[in-house]
Amino acid sequence: MNMRKQCPGALWEFGKCAIVFCLSVVVAMGSLLIAAFAPQDKISENLLDSIDGLYLEGQYPVIGDRKINSLLDNATDTTILRATAGMNRNYLGAVLTNPLYSYNVEVEKTEDYPVECLELYSTGERPDGEFLYVRYWMGFRAVLRWLLVFFDYFQIRRYAGALFFALFALVLCSVARRVDTKTAFVFAVSVILVRPQVIVGSLQFLPCFLIAFLAMLIAPRLAERPEWDAVFFLEIGVVTMFFDFYTTPLITVGFPLVYLAILRARQGQRITLGWMVRCVLIWLCGYALMWLAKLMLTSLLTSADGLSDGLTAFCRRVGIEKSEGYEEYYSLSLAFENLRSVIFSDPEGKVVYLLGAGLTALSVLVCAIRRKLKPSAFAANGCLLFAAVLPFLWFCCTAQPIAIHYWYQYRSIALTHWAVGAYVTMTFWQGNAQTELRTE
Repeated sequence: MNMRKQCPGALWEFGKCAIVFCLSVVVAMGSLLIAAFAPQDKISENLLDSIDGLYLEGQYPVIGDRKINSLLDNATDTTILRATAGMNRNYLGAVLTNPLYSYNVEVEKTEDYPVECLELYSTGERPDGEFLYVRYWMGFRAVLRWLLVFFDYFQIRRYAGALFFALFALVLCSVARRVDTKTAFVFAVSVILVRPQVIVGSLQFLPCFLIAFLAMLIAPRLAERPEWDAVFFLEIGVVTMFFDFYTTPLITVGFPLVYLAILRARQGQRITLGWMVRCVLIWLCGYALMWLAKLMLTSLLTSADGLSDGLTAFCRRVGIEKSEGYEEYYSLSLAFENLRSVIFSDPEGKVVYLLGAGLTALSVLVCAIRRKLKPSAFAANGCLLFAAVLPFLWFCCTAQPIAIHYWYQYRSIALTHWAVGAYVTMTFWQGNAQTELRTE
């Protein structure tokens, strides 16, 4: 008798998730340790080749229409490069402590200071101090160190952008082939509305979208294997925590969740709100447990107090304890005011956005009347609207970071566009199928 027959279903599922989670932590640590042994001289050489470009662009360059939601975050990208350079064989504890080495130089406290520190470290100068950024895994270092052996920062940005659009195109092909072109178009618009031309210009902005696209490409394989849902969404949460520098984590669960719901509905399966909530909670467990695992490993294996640092930061982010000097940002109204400013861009943009939304709603209403869809058809897929509401719940729980970093964290709104669009296309598909069935 195999284990599956011996154990109740829930216990078997928990066992699979526990094994996958433990293996994920081992792989995460192993990948970072291996990356620490990448040739430092080659990495330093390519970092030095990137310095002039970073000075030229500045830490917060604005592209395109010069609006704040067209802002690149070279400041965080420089932090990413400094953390990547600092994780090497000379101090393997850096895998967990994430040191950012600093120097006493004339440009201290100016915009160019982080780039100056990166340059000095890359030339082999002995640091004057360090800041331990322990609360993140910074898993991007496991990939970025190897890329820096061959490419400089701007070349990596180029190829990472190409990867973004290649995966985006593959997802559109997958949705068009397995569902229909209208649903694929809806997904394309949901991404277009959050400025992909800006996303590809920043290493910080990319990971969540790359994870979400890859998860969507895997989703069709799960359509007929619901027994793997828990492992799938748990692992997405784990991977998101490992790679993301806290940008738009919600899309990594929301994008594939909506797609999987559509695929199963096309197969005649009933999609319930309970199933969707369960998948999100499992993802959240993976996300939170991976974070706690990082903090615990840091506290156990290094001299840094990872748990204290991480939990203090969490309390300050959600408002349990307010950071001194940042009291004004603990405001839900400020967070949503800032979100509106970047979603619409400007007063003219608000008119265009609302006009487009209004015309779309009107066309949906006209089509529904012409095709004689009953109100019950619109109620059938109402659970998809749960995914559409998720970003707003996230914004409410994380008002302080949203109020500060709204200009890129607003991009979780792409999930709302995708979920609402999918809800409409599914409603018409199912409504038309029922009409044809009644006619026959």
